[in-house]
Amino acid sequence: MVEYSSRSTGKHSSKLGLLSPEDKRSTGFEDKMSDMIAALVHASEKAAKIARACRLEESLFGLLIEEKKEGEKNKKFVTDFKTLADVLVQEVIKHDVGKQFPGIENNIFGEESNEFMNGLDSTFQYIKGVSDSKPNNNIYSCGLQCVTILIGVYDLHSGTPIMGVVNQPFAVQDPETQRWSGQYYWGISYGTTNVCSLGPHSKNGGVSSESNSMPAPQHLKKGSAADLEEERFSAVLSTGETVCVQTLLKEACGDNIHYAAGAGYKSLCVVLGFVDVYVFSEDTTFKWDCCSPHAILKSLGGGMADLKECLRRRQDGNREDCSELVYNVPVQDVKGADRWANKGGLVAYRSHKHLEAVLNLLSGISV
Repeated sequence: MVEYSSRSTGKHSSKLGLLSPEDKRSTGFEDKMSDMIAALVHASEKAAKIARACRLEESLFGLLIEEKKEGEKNKKFVTDFKTLADVLVQEVIKHDVGKQFPGIENNIFGEESNEFMNGLDSTFQYIKGVSDSKPNNNIYSCGLQCVTILIGVYDLHSGTPIMGVVNQPFAVQDPETQRWSGQYYWGISYGTTNVCSLGPHSKNGGVSSESNSMPAPQHLKKGSAADLEEERFSAVLSTGETVCVQTLLKEACGDNIHYAAGAGYKSLCVVLGFVDVYVFSEDTTFKWDCCSPHAILKSLGGGMADLKECLRRRQDGNREDCSELVYNVPVQDVKGADRWANKGGLVAYRSHKHLEAVLNLLSGISV
């Protein structure tokens, strides 16, 4: 799977199933991985420039938007849109990566091309173009900052993510020129190799997930919920999350619950250590939303779990085996984009103790 980002943060997603057993046995495999991540970063930066250029002229930009057809749209929305930037970004990634690695373009998939690539994540925020959104504890609830480009690579046989770039085309706006600059982050997790542009703790204005943990609310320090004090965590959610899950998480996290647009951006908030987890219990995120941040989280010692499958296993008495998202198996008996939906929801995390805290908290919900 391939997904992508900008200078060192952003969103567009695509998937690249590319690594055969022969590739892995070759003596130059590490060199190939280094070349590949460099190519993905370069492609993400080029894509981010396109995203910014398309957004410059408001009158022209309005002509570049069309509503998605049935089978393309996310069922979460009554109407769902794509822009010319989405399509251009995907094609640029396919062209540039395919040019450097001939033949691989046939295994690059994306949302807008009915393959695994998502030109721009949080297209709604991209279209609205809000530039004056203010962050709360480094987290933007809406605005252009929530737009990302995602490029992720997964193992064709096991389906596990091994490489990812997340690009944020609209990370910082110059107050004088009003021009935007982007950021990107990358990570590789394969075998015993775990390397990342961030290291174990974020150095780009973020804080580690450990130091970002807040004390448990006072009302949870007694009775049956007392054990949550040792499992305290912070979380980012979608405003479309179920009332049940929101209520449970609010009781556990108190004021340390945040809301943000874009699955890629919410995952990035976990990558950067702004929050400990991103939880989503619905089935309206897709493989192209997750592959790249999942790879980066793996390189940091975290991951992205299938929420409902983990809860099912716990209810069957299996508390040891955590089910991570995989990217090579479509959902059976459905058509269109839903073939690649995350049917069981997800939990993105940097620390296994925070995953455990979420699973303990939600263990009673219906799956």
